[in-house]
Amino acid sequence: MLRRNSASTMLSRRKLLRLCGAANASLLLPSPIARARGLDLSARLRAAVATGAAVSLPAGEISVNGLDLPEGAILKGVPGRTILKLSGAGPLLSAHLARRITLEGLVLDGAAGFIGRDRGLLDFSDVAELSIHGCVIRHSTGHGVSLTRCGGVFAENEISHADDAGFHSLDGLGLNIEGNHIRDCADNGVVLRASAAGRYEGARVRNNSVEDVRNRSGGNGPYGNGVLVWGASGISVARNRIARCAYSAVRNNAGHSVSVLGNDCRDLGEKAMYAEFGAKNATFRDNHIENAGAGIAVANADHGTDGALVSGNTIIGMKPNRPDADFGPDMLWLTGILVEKNAVVSGNHIVGPGWIGVALGGWRENLRAEANDISDVDYGVVFATGEGTGEAAIVDNRIRARKAGVIASAGMNFFPEDLTKPGAKVYPRITLKGNETG
Repeated sequence: MLRRNSASTMLSRRKLLRLCGAANASLLLPSPIARARGLDLSARLRAAVATGAAVSLPAGEISVNGLDLPEGAILKGVPGRTILKLSGAGPLLSAHLARRITLEGLVLDGAAGFIGRDRGLLDFSDVAELSIHGCVIRHSTGHGVSLTRCGGVFAENEISHADDAGFHSLDGLGLNIEGNHIRDCADNGVVLRASAAGRYEGARVRNNSVEDVRNRSGGNGPYGNGVLVWGASGISVARNRIARCAYSAVRNNAGHSVSVLGNDCRDLGEKAMYAEFGAKNATFRDNHIENAGAGIAVANADHGTDGALVSGNTIIGMKPNRPDADFGPDMLWLTGILVEKNAVVSGNHIVGPGWIGVALGGWRENLRAEANDISDVDYGVVFATGEGTGEAAIVDNRIRARKAGVIASAGMNFFPEDLTKPGAKVYPRITLKGNETG
């Protein structure tokens, strides 16, 4: 008869207890979500900034009820897998009066919370060196990102489903907004505002994709735009892809020295690009515009708009859109380019179907249309006449128009005589030469 080995029996029992204990422990361990909810993230950030260290979060979901980031905070996650979700009233993350804040690789989700109007899911003020890189910002009941007097970099992020603007900056400090994808916003894509017209802002909005922007709040232009500049100066909007906006791709209202360069803009409800209501020294160069209600308008000289260069743009396939029922023909739909004061329109390629290629309107003060290629429109160039109108030159353009190459107008009354024909009427203060029609 074999005798039991008590030592081996005890060992087996100990193994069994250890195994059972380990099994029970694993069953009692919180899930990644539960563990994340239990983190005192604020305390971790405060401890980390004391040594200049980053707080790196694992994959999982963290429920946050408004976290104020301390000066110098560096918060990183696993791209696409570390989710900070707003619980309750927002903002989700905020910081104020900080020199440097860094966010990387986070998913920032406001779906379970509430953000007030004019606030952001991310809401920062007076942060000199803000860096937000590789983050997903989604489901905000206000702005996706709202900044006041901030500088730094916002790059390679995705913003979606914001009930106001995707990205909103007031009195910015030379922000670099680059390589982001902004989509499905209820009112605007990117907004750059100044508290006083002409205040230097200096932002660079480059290589972004902005699409599917609605106009939830109504009005006749403040909402529904891909990029909206409001009063700020020194802005560059360059090499962006902007599509399916209820109103304009780029709208400059009272901004000074705003350059709009090399953008690809398609499927727009109103004029594709605007400088209006006090805009100064606007530049629109080398943009591609397709399938919009009209091309580029530098308008409202009676409200202070002054100075523009519109050069090298391609405008194709205008369509008779009227996003506001109150907009009548005087809005110059199906018009490639409109300018009014101290403007040069040169080297543009305008292809209809359209009504007017280039309109020299307003009081026609010091305007020049030169070396443009215009086709498939009713009228190539239309210029305003009347007492008080100024100098204009229409030279060396190639025009293929259905009704007339160049005509004069008084308001919305068009005079049908084609002024490029021999023996046509000569108007004072108009230089007309070297134009090719056919």
